[in-house]
Amino acid sequence: MKQFPPLHWQTHEYEPKERNPDWFWAVGIITIALSVTAIILNNVLFAFVVILSGFVLSLYAARPPKEVDVVVDDRGVRIDKTFYPFHSLESFWVDEDEHKILIKSARFIMPYIIIPLGDTSPEEAHQYLSRRLPEEFHAESNLQRVMEHLGF
Repeated sequence: MKQFPPLHWQTHEYEPKERNPDWFWAVGIITIALSVTAIILNNVLFAFVVILSGFVLSLYAARPPKEVDVVVDDRGVRIDKTFYPFHSLESFWVDEDEHKILIKSARFIMPYIIIPLGDTSPEEAHQYLSRRLPEEFHAESNLQRVMEHLGF
């Protein structure tokens, strides 16, 4: 099989979102309300998990997205330090409107890999991926869209 030069670009790990203090207040209020409810229902462990989750969510939301390297070569797709070989990927779709690639993985836990295209052209990414994977329409799940709308 003919070797092609790798396709390489840098992008943010996720779309940066500006969160105002009201967003953090809402997370705090929901966390406290769920924790108090769990304690009233005599489930202290769940209250602890809720408090820990609210704290971690706030820390994660406050940090800016880091720049990641994306490399597509003849062996597979590498996003920063995570490598996805082509034999573990089923199909792809280049969403030109959202400027991202959606790749269907054979993994049960993480069935879709969403990669922002950064400054790479959608045509170039499509041309490269179509040599190794079948093209099939994929769309982000409704849960993913709701989470993005809520600011996650």
